[in-house]
Amino acid sequence: MVLGSFAKFGFSRIRAGVAAALAAVALTGCASTIERHGIPTAALADKAQVAGLEGVRFWADEVSNDPVGDIRRHTPNMPTIGRDNSKIKGRPVVESLALSGGGSDGAFGAGVLAGWTDRGDRPEFEVVTGVSAGAIIAPFAFLGPQYDPALKVIWTEYQQSQVVTAQFLPGLFGGQALTDTTPLAGLIAKYVDRAMLDAIAEQYKRGRILMVLTTNLDAQRPVVWNMGEIALNPSPEALTLFRKVILASAAIPGAFPPVNIDVVAGGKNYEEMHVDGGTTRELFITPVQAPLKAFDALYPAPPIRKIYIIKNGKVVPEQEVIPQTTFKIAARSISTLIKSQNWSELYRLYRVALDGGADFNFTAVPDDFNFKTELIYDPKYQVALYERGIAVGKSGAWMKAPPGQTPITVDEMKKAKPTKAEMAKQTTPVKRMQDTASPPPAAPVVPAVPPVVAPGPSAANEAQPQVPDYAAWSQSVTTN
Repeated sequence: MVLGSFAKFGFSRIRAGVAAALAAVALTGCASTIERHGIPTAALADKAQVAGLEGVRFWADEVSNDPVGDIRRHTPNMPTIGRDNSKIKGRPVVESLALSGGGSDGAFGAGVLAGWTDRGDRPEFEVVTGVSAGAIIAPFAFLGPQYDPALKVIWTEYQQSQVVTAQFLPGLFGGQALTDTTPLAGLIAKYVDRAMLDAIAEQYKRGRILMVLTTNLDAQRPVVWNMGEIALNPSPEALTLFRKVILASAAIPGAFPPVNIDVVAGGKNYEEMHVDGGTTRELFITPVQAPLKAFDALYPAPPIRKIYIIKNGKVVPEQEVIPQTTFKIAARSISTLIKSQNWSELYRLYRVALDGGADFNFTAVPDDFNFKTELIYDPKYQVALYERGIAVGKSGAWMKAPPGQTPITVDEMKKAKPTKAEMAKQTTPVKRMQDTASPPPAAPVVPAVPPVVAPGPSAANEAQPQVPDYAAWSQSVTTN
C-alpha cells in the first residue's frame, strides 16, 4: 500500500516518501537494528582509506588553500590533465559534463546524450561527473557515443522486477530498506566489467577525469571518487569497489539498502555506510570546494571552460493538489525541501561557472512532459522520457542560466566589479559610518577570484607569499 504510494509520487520523489514512512515507524520504536563496525570519530574518519586503493577519493565539501597540491598528493598516479585537448590561441578547451540524480528519470539524460550524438557536435568531455542515476550514466557518457546503445537498453528495456524487488515489511521492522537491490547490482555487474575499467583507465591516462559522488552517512559528508584511479588498479578488489561506488551513489536511503565499504583507519578495519550521493549533493563539477581558476595550474595555460549540466528531472515547481493525510503532507513537504536544495545547488554551480569565466549550459526534463506512471521503474514511461531526451539533445538548445535567472555573461560580470574607490568606501570603518550618520554601503559583488588574505604585521608574515582564501570564496558563492 505505502510502496504503491511511492510509485504514484514518481521515482524522483521517492526519497521524500520513504523518509515520511520511516519517520512514522521510528516513532513507534519497534524496529530493530543491524550491528556493524563503523568509525566512531570524525578525526579517525579523516584518516580512513580503502586498503590497496589509497588516494581514490576526496571529501567533496573539503575547502583547501592548495587544491591542486592536495589533489596531487592524494592521487599520485594522476596523469597530465587535458593532454589531448583542442586549443584556441594556445589555451586548452576544457569541456565538462555533470549528470544529476533523478531515479528512473535518468532515461532523460541517456536520451539527451543519444540525441547529441545524432546532432553531430557532442564533444569528448575532459571531465564527467555523476550522482545517483547520473552515476549509472557517467561511465558510458565518459567512454563516448559507442556506448549509447547500452545506455538505451539500461534505461528503456528493463522491468521493475529486474531492477528492485519489494521487501516492505522487513524494511520497516529491522531491515535496511523497503526494497532489495540485488537485481540492480547484477545489472551494474553485467555492464561494468574489467573491459570497461580498462577502457576508462586508458582515457584516464590521457588526462580525462571520471568522478562519482556518494554520501558517507556516518560522517554526513559527500565523498568524490576518482573512478579513473580505481580503474587503473587491475585487482578484482578494484572492480568490486567500482561497482559498489555506482550502486552506493544510487542507493536512495530507506528505499534502497546502503552499501558498506571496507576501510582501514588507525591500523584497524571498519565499515563505512554509503548511500545516494543526492543526499548531500545533486550535482558537482570539481572534486573539492575551490573556484575553477584554482585548477588552472593543472594546465599549460589558463583553459577555456565549457560546462554542460543535465538535470534528470524537472527543476521548476510543479502544482499538485495534495490530500490532507499525514503521509502525503509529509512526503510533499520533504520533496519540496529537496527541490529547493537542488535549486540552490544549481544556482551555486552557475555562480561558480561565472566566477571562473566558464560557458554555462543547462538542460532538464521539459515542464510539459506529463507522462504519468504507477510504477517505480516503468519501461513505457522511460521510453517516452528517453525519446523526449533525444529531441532535446538533437535541438542543441541549452539554457544559459538556471530557470528564472537572467543570464549574465562573463563580460557583464567584469563590468559589475566595483572600482577601487567603491571598494574603499565599502570597507570604511564602522565607527566612521556611525559618526557621519551615513547609510550602510551596498553589499559587495562576489569577487570573480578568491580574495587574498592580507599579511599580518610581523616580519615573518611579510616574507610569506599571499595565499588565496578559498574558505571565504566558498562561503561567498553559497550566500550571495
